This record gives sequence, C-alpha cells and structure tokens, in this order.
Amino acid sequence: MNTSSLRRFPALSLTGLLMMSAGLTACGANNKTPDADLAKGQPAITLPKPASNADILYGENRDTLSTIEAMYQRDKNNAMNAARYGKALREANQMKQAKAVLLPFSDNKEAGTLVNTELSAIYLSDGDFNRAESSARKAVKQDEANYRAWRNLGNALDAQEKYVEGETAFRRSMEIWTGEDKVPVMNNLALNLAAQGYTDRALTLLYQAQKLSPDRIEIERNIRIIRTLSEPPKFAKEKKPFPESKVPE
Repeated sequence: MNTSSLRRFPALSLTGLLMMSAGLTACGANNKTPDADLAKGQPAITLPKPASNADILYGENRDTLSTIEAMYQRDKNNAMNAARYGKALREANQMKQAKAVLLPFSDNKEAGTLVNTELSAIYLSDGDFNRAESSARKAVKQDEANYRAWRNLGNALDAQEKYVEGETAFRRSMEIWTGEDKVPVMNNLALNLAAQGYTDRALTLLYQAQKLSPDRIEIERNIRIIRTLSEPPKFAKEKKPFPESKVPE
C-alpha cells in the first residue's frame, strides 16, 4: 500500500472526535489524495489586501475595557468605538451587553466587519451556529481579508458538520492570516480534516502547529487522539496457543 496515501475514516463530529476512545479503527485507505485533484486546473489565488487599520478591524488589537468604555460613552454613535467596546465586553464574558452594543452597527461600512466577527463569536459561544454562520458570512462579505471572520465561519460550519465548507473557510483564513497567533486556526483545520477522515494531513498540520507553539497542551492532546484514530484495530480476542503437533507456517 502506498504509505503516502490518506487514511479515510467515517465522518466524525468535532465534539465526538475529542471524546472518542482508542477503540476507533480504520476503514481502509485512499490511494488518491484530494490535494492532487484540487491542484489541477486551479487558477492562481489573488489574496485580498488587508485594511489599513487591520490590527483594529480584524480584532488583533485588545482594548482595556474601562478605557474603551469611556471612549464609547463620549460618542455612542461612533461605529468603530462601539465595535471595539463590544469586543472588549465579549472578551470580559459580558455577552448580553456586547450584543446590545454591537447589533445596531452590523450594517456599518466602516466597522461592520469587526461588528459581525464579534457577533459571530458571541453566537458561537451561545451555541447558535446558524446565526454565527450568518454573521461570519456577513463579516467576510464586508471585508474578505478579515482572517478572523473566516476562522469563525469555519467554526460555525464545523459545528453544523458542514466539514467541506468549513475546510474552505479555515484554509482561506490561513492563507490571509496576518495576526500574531496562527496556531488556533491550524488546530481547527486539523480537527476538521480528521473529522473528514484525513488523519495523515491532520497530523502533519498539528506537528507544524506544535513547532510554532511547543507548549500548547491542546495540540499535544489532539495529536494523541488523532494518532489513535489512525491506528489499525487491535486483536481483541484471546489468542489460542498453537497445538504442539502443528508448527505455524
């Protein structure tokens, strides 16, 4: 068998993936990699240009809650301050207040992509995956260079077991990522690939993530889980000794 082929397994939910025991086994091998098919005849990807204030607009900047609240209170009609305040509220786990601040600005041209990225994160936290998907799609439509919005879209799609679409969103996020910490989206894409059955590709990505961030406990944990998924089944029955008169061939 070609050792470079991708092992395929039945599709798994991401929640189930992290809860599976060591008893899961392989169902066979695929000798043709999906990447080989995707590479044929694909046009060159033109990457979108990040916004001039990408560190703020894509959520890289982290505001102190008290400071940004004071700015918001001085001018509640300032969309960017409202978006930043809503983000700070979400990061402080004040979801209800964050949503109330953000919703009036979801269609704002200046800050809409940040607003909807934050709303998608709130809906993900609430378990409202349809709304999370809708808000994330709105965010990337407002600014297709918003790598965090693409990541949130991938998370929302994965939560609904739309793994192929989720993979596309995660890959887009990785292609255009300009933030400091790329490891979480690499981890999420790896889990997505494992849920589709591509454990070899998932492990390769996790090993790359581990090199970037060796101390991440969740990366090591996911490597162990996915390696277990890719192991062949163990012989579970009691082994009977060969009769003395018969030598195994």
